[in-house]
Amino acid sequence: MFIETSLLFKTLVILSSQLGLVMILCFYCLNMAKKAYENDTSFMGLKFRGSVNMKGKLDLIPYLETKKDFPKPMEKHIDKDTVLREVAQNQDEVIKLLKMDYIHSPLASGWGITSLFITWVVCLFLTTFIVSMSANINLWVGMTLFSISSFSFGPLLALVMLEMDENDGFTALKIVLVVTLITGFIGYGDFISFSESSGFGLVLIISLFGLLIFNFSRYYMEFSRKAVRRSAIFGAILFSLFLLYDFNYIKMQSSIYAKNDWSTALEMAFILYLDIINLLLEILEAMGNS
Repeated sequence: MFIETSLLFKTLVILSSQLGLVMILCFYCLNMAKKAYENDTSFMGLKFRGSVNMKGKLDLIPYLETKKDFPKPMEKHIDKDTVLREVAQNQDEVIKLLKMDYIHSPLASGWGITSLFITWVVCLFLTTFIVSMSANINLWVGMTLFSISSFSFGPLLALVMLEMDENDGFTALKIVLVVTLITGFIGYGDFISFSESSGFGLVLIISLFGLLIFNFSRYYMEFSRKAVRRSAIFGAILFSLFLLYDFNYIKMQSSIYAKNDWSTALEMAFILYLDIINLLLEILEAMGNS
């Protein structure tokens, strides 16, 4: 029991530190966005409009600022690679171009957000590679990449919450916390050995593969909001089951293989971290398409 608790403790220390880093950066960005709205300034290249949701709470809406005086640059997106550009010299030309499906060109390019996303993706994949190696020399490299990934994901999560309704985003965070605690209690308990069930693991893999195919096809096909929401609900259930499986996997690792070291804890924490982040994103997707 000592080995189990010790490995679980180390895993939770790493997991909590990384999730804490994500939440700190996320809440910081949300707070800065609110201050930018109140002071009519920008944050991360974005301006914010205030709206009131159905519950009477403030809902910040991010947007890219456009030029207010003339001449005004305008653009029309034909497809992903083709953009037509025009310059309106007066309001009459603006109205004419708007009728032709042109929009105002933003002053900011959005490269800061894009850079954050690229950093997050690259560090996430590099961390995946590092934690799959068992040598202790990779521990600090893995922790550094893991931390950079969490650091860059925090602002991105804040933007996702702002794009929908940050108040719903807070609700999603509460749901994830409850689900994680419940699945941790069941998965690490003596109820069912989820990680030793080959059938259960096979169902999870097939379901994950199907979810990936659906999400990938969304780049090339149009789906109704109802279909996307159902897919997100399915994804939330799927990653909840993955949490059950992986919490039980931690227990098996400690009790069977007795690998009570920080490298193993890093691997276990990263697995749980991916489950929790994916669960959160799926819940946000479901709530955003409701």
